[in-house]
Amino acid sequence: MSRSHRDRDPSKRSRIDHLILILHFPAVHSLKEKRQVLSGLLSKIRDRYPVSVAETGYQDLWQRALVEAVMISSDPSLPDRIFEKIRELVLSYPEIVLLDSHRESL
Repeated sequence: MSRSHRDRDPSKRSRIDHLILILHFPAVHSLKEKRQVLSGLLSKIRDRYPVSVAETGYQDLWQRALVEAVMISSDPSLPDRIFEKIRELVLSYPEIVLLDSHRESL
């Protein structure tokens, strides 16, 4: 017999955390170049961290990208740690400038 969501301990309730990154590629001169750099970044994020990540905006601009990462966790501190590591990874790319980042929780 399955338990309903009402039977769960409220202190163990999962939450959804959402990281939004706005990226700039100052040395990139084509969509192809942008996609190569961005593809490498997104692959590393997927390989290293338990998040779903995708480019969701500015897809037709060759020097800008909107990237979003989402994770579900019952540990409220885990998304903070993971999202900070993702930001550090982005900052380690010399060809990418992090213009803005913010997060939301549900």
